[in-house]
Amino acid sequence: MLAVPGPIAAQARRDQDTVLENRQQGRAMPLRVIERRVITQMRGFDYLGNPIYFERSNTYRMTFMRAGDVIRVEVDAGSGRITNRTDR
Repeated sequence: MLAVPGPIAAQARRDQDTVLENRQQGRAMPLRVIERRVITQMRGFDYLGNPIYFERSNTYRMTFMRAGDVIRVEVDAGSGRITNRTDR
């Protein structure tokens, strides 16, 4: 079992709390809904999981791979829309 250092674990908890608060207040969609939408749009890419939430911008960064290339996709947590992709 891998131990997570205290400050990293504390930051992860704060991020989770922020996402939950944003969901409860209607500022963010559930992550599973966002993942379904984005994965559908990214046909032909392999989703690598582990999305990262950015509180300041209320966005997720999702990582995909195709033909050995890694593509990072920024997604608005409120709308589920892709706002940026590293392959464009």
